[in-house]
Amino acid sequence: MVELKTSLDKIEELKGQIGELEDALESSKLRIEFFERSNK
Repeated sequence: MVELKTSLDKIEELKGQIGELEDALESSKLRIEFFERSNK
């Protein structure tokens, strides 16, 4: 049972990290769009 709890905690931690990566990716995409528009 302890192993299951540890696994669930790890999954939650990874979900948080994935969320942060998604945010960073979205931010990068917006920056790229901005630079592409400003270079036209």
